[in-house]
Amino acid sequence: MKNITIKMLLLVLSVLLLAAFFTGCTKKPASAEENTEPQVVFSTPRREIDLNGYTVKIAQWWDGSPKDRMSIERHRAAEEKFNCKIEYVTIAWDQIVSKFTSSVLSGEPIADIILFEMTKALPVFAESDLIIPVDDYFNFNHPKWPSIIKQTGRYAGKQYGFTNASWNISGIYYNKVLFDRLGLPDPYVLQENGEWTWEKFLEIAQKATGDEDGDGQNDRWGLVIQGHNLYAALVLSNNANIINIDDYGKATFALDDPNAIEALQFFGDLHNKYKVVAPVMDSTDWYEAPREFSKGNVAMFFGQGWDGQDLKTAMKDDFGFVFLPKGPKASDYIVPVQQECKIYVMPKYAKHPKEVAKVFEEIFPFYNDMVGFEYWIAEFLDSTEEKATVRKMLEKGKVSMHQGYPTFDNLLFKKVTGEIIDKNVPAEIFIKDFKDEAQRAIDSEY
Repeated sequence: MKNITIKMLLLVLSVLLLAAFFTGCTKKPASAEENTEPQVVFSTPRREIDLNGYTVKIAQWWDGSPKDRMSIERHRAAEEKFNCKIEYVTIAWDQIVSKFTSSVLSGEPIADIILFEMTKALPVFAESDLIIPVDDYFNFNHPKWPSIIKQTGRYAGKQYGFTNASWNISGIYYNKVLFDRLGLPDPYVLQENGEWTWEKFLEIAQKATGDEDGDGQNDRWGLVIQGHNLYAALVLSNNANIINIDDYGKATFALDDPNAIEALQFFGDLHNKYKVVAPVMDSTDWYEAPREFSKGNVAMFFGQGWDGQDLKTAMKDDFGFVFLPKGPKASDYIVPVQQECKIYVMPKYAKHPKEVAKVFEEIFPFYNDMVGFEYWIAEFLDSTEEKATVRKMLEKGKVSMHQGYPTFDNLLFKKVTGEIIDKNVPAEIFIKDFKDEAQRAIDSEY
């Protein structure tokens, strides 16, 4: 009996020792060579931004819906990424301001993003509290944004306007056939040599102006001007501006700057002293000047990029395109950026501004969309030189916001036309008499 008990104790002890041994083995850390299967957890991917099927609306005055394959793919990818729909709302150019305004005042904006001409939106919509600043929704320090956006979209220290591309080009179109026939110097060569100045511009205009049929009346002109619109551009090209706006939104009359006075005097002299400007029949007809230029009896015409598209169809003679000549007080060529510049804005009562900003950045090509730009300029510019010129123009914009003050702008146009052109009043006297009235008009706006 004693032997059986001892054997049983030894057997139990052996079992306990083996159990302890195997238990210790199971607690050993797994080595790198062991074939361990990772645990797989299945879950639905979460979107960083989920708009839950919301329709993002973008309003402008032409159909902006994607047409090319890449644009269509960007829009589809954005709709999938943010769980939304994207819709373009087309509103006539002459109705978009009124429809936008009434929709915001009702608390139901017509779209999440709306495109406007720069001075149709600023400063009026900012001052009227109809649009919101977008500084918190976009990083405007990123190099993808057009550099000029901080001029065209900024007001009173806040960024209201934005755009992925800003193709602001304007300058002097010139009739190459007429230049060759008259033996005039090539403006492109002058431009590249840094010699395309007001002085050379005037010299060419004087040589081009003349009587073709011998009846004693000029029927060939150095220059045609679209609705007298050259005076503001000349001011900008002489290191001056029409108004200045500080970081608090205070606008100040700036044409009393000697550089600006010099520009206004040059504008008047082109008409009255040198008589190189073709007569304007209707200053409200914005097609009159390009129409006259296309006939072949005018050497030069100051116009916008889209004028080139029309000229390509309407004009028989070849034409060239260069910067506006620089004034005596300027160190470089500039591109006047005025009302024609376009910016997007977000309305007050926007429902998802942060999320919509992300959608915008996904659906539009940035870095000034040079692919689209090259396609556009190829429609009306043929030579390598002209295309190189307009590429440079993208970085030479100089902004004037004076057209954002319509009471002042209309008064200025009326005064410049009536006093400087029609009555030949010297610019210095004109500005002295006009300054206080002009500032009152500016102050009356907002």
